[in-house]
Amino acid sequence: MRNQIIKLIPVVALALILASCGRDPKTPGRIYMPDMTYSNSYKAYVASDVPTPEGNLMSARYPAANTIPYGYIPEDSSIRTNPEYLMSFVAKNHYSHAAEKYQEEYDRAAKEIKDPLPYTDENKAEGKRLYNINCTPCHGPAGEGNGQLIELPGGGDGPYTSRPPSYKTRLPQIKDGNIFYSVSYGRNMMGGYGFQLNVKERWQVIHYIKSLAGISGDDNGAGAVAAETGKK
Repeated sequence: MRNQIIKLIPVVALALILASCGRDPKTPGRIYMPDMTYSNSYKAYVASDVPTPEGNLMSARYPAANTIPYGYIPEDSSIRTNPEYLMSFVAKNHYSHAAEKYQEEYDRAAKEIKDPLPYTDENKAEGKRLYNINCTPCHGPAGEGNGQLIELPGGGDGPYTSRPPSYKTRLPQIKDGNIFYSVSYGRNMMGGYGFQLNVKERWQVIHYIKSLAGISGDDNGAGAVAAETGKK
């Protein structure tokens, strides 16, 4: 009798395993430890089974439209009282990034957005660090458009065949607001970095890429304007 029971153990184990499986990949079948599978904790923006004291089933709500997080805008009064500086921090509420409006908004940014950061070695150094992380795969270490996604180290084309223009060729032709809009929302094959980099970080990257283009300026980073007038 004991030997028969021992022989049945693998069969029973196999039957339990098969019973816990299902044909539907979205259905886990029989769950061995439900408390490990189903968490009792709230999930942000997801309806829960237990209503809050206010009677809603959401653990968190989306912020109201066209709002700015507390502390998002610097306390610096020169930024808060200057619409051209301030626009960098509230641009998401005033600019569209719809494809059909890109050129219109791109041109408007050139007139309305000005670099709010001082042109310092510290900002440029941080911009270089962020550039090496986010931009070199396409634009290359010197901004020549020969990153490893464009041009393979041993020669030949990389997976992306659309080569970005050299910063030395492109940046002197455009305004700071144009650059900020492109970095924030993307341009052509480049995706936007408005979610990866905050406003200050985007301007720090802009300081650095302007230095790669040979554009210098200590008037709040207005190097693009200086280059157009022949000033350094």
